[in-house]
Amino acid sequence: MSQVVLHLGEQYIEEDLEYYFSGERDKNNQVRPDRSIYSMTPFSQHIEMDFADGKVGNFFYPLLPEAVDRIYIGISVSMFANHWGASFILELLKNLKPGGSIIVPVYPEGQAAEKDFWSRSFLENIFLSRERWTGFSNITAENDGVMSIRVGRKWPEPMPSSIEWFFKERSNLLLASLQAGTTGGDINTHIKQAFIPLCKTIWDEYAASAVTERIISQYLGKKQQSAMLHVGADYGMLANDVILSSLVNVQSAHSWHIGEVDNDIANSISRYFSAHTQDQHQMSYASIGEIDFEGSHNVIVVSSVYSKVGADQYKQLLQDAWSHLDNKGVLIVHEDMTENHTDIANLDAIVAQIGPVLYHSAIAARSIEPAVEISQYSLAVEENLRQEKQTKQNVFRVVHKV
Repeated sequence: MSQVVLHLGEQYIEEDLEYYFSGERDKNNQVRPDRSIYSMTPFSQHIEMDFADGKVGNFFYPLLPEAVDRIYIGISVSMFANHWGASFILELLKNLKPGGSIIVPVYPEGQAAEKDFWSRSFLENIFLSRERWTGFSNITAENDGVMSIRVGRKWPEPMPSSIEWFFKERSNLLLASLQAGTTGGDINTHIKQAFIPLCKTIWDEYAASAVTERIISQYLGKKQQSAMLHVGADYGMLANDVILSSLVNVQSAHSWHIGEVDNDIANSISRYFSAHTQDQHQMSYASIGEIDFEGSHNVIVVSSVYSKVGADQYKQLLQDAWSHLDNKGVLIVHEDMTENHTDIANLDAIVAQIGPVLYHSAIAARSIEPAVEISQYSLAVEENLRQEKQTKQNVFRVVHKV
């Protein structure tokens, strides 16, 4: 039986596997994996893989359809209960052989709602495939903390998203990159240089979309119509994902892409999303000084911009965004300062000049409170949550305009 398991990184492999091998989680041996299970991460450099090479593969590198019997999601992966996450599961189903299943860790309802993680009700609401009391559900409760997802009576409805775009277009993007021929004759080196950064971009979209949806829901409500403006470097993926989500009510969005542009990626994303968000989303490519905040926006997101501009220019950008934000709206600032941690205090000071700053976790989609520890099945990830609270290297900063 061919089985693979997805980890956040290689350092989490041992704990992820122990969760599924443990008799505590699988007393009846219903979903326990084989010892030959193949580990994969979103960022592995190993792309010349087969499931018996003893290495750690890249899960996003194109696999043959119906290649595996079971896919396990490791507890190191933040299991956000949002539109992107549901679309991701649907894409994983396409890699399964007939009768195969995806094995996922799930949280009790209260704990799941606290972190915006997968629970049984979230999965059943999205992937239920039976009518009334007949037919076969996609969801099977195996044991405490573990559930299986499979194709039941019928396939779930399509879920357009940036992850569906990526799974559909990654092969074409790799071919376009190879045809450009910018790295000489070493094809594998070229693929790694072109593909691995794209994997990180799309994986980062998981947390970005989940936390943005959660913040909109928390401060504006799930049903209130919202208009969003995003200044970032993701070719409009975040705005498109949030528009397509049924968990919030974003009716329109304008994305400003700042920095370098890969025309193949930009054109591919534009073609894909034009059929789904149509005139709800407007896309612009510009420099910081060319951004136009005019219009009505009750959600403004600034992300991945700090490293591209000076502190004074960034400060002016946030002030301009704040002055054009509707009353009762939210300004969301998300800057990954992992490589620039010495500037965290400066970033905090810039945002604090606008108003009181509220912090939200990028690991668990919830607010960070000084006296509250966020629990997670993974002890390693719990330590990451404590470090996140202390360092604030990759948190979401929120200012509510009340």
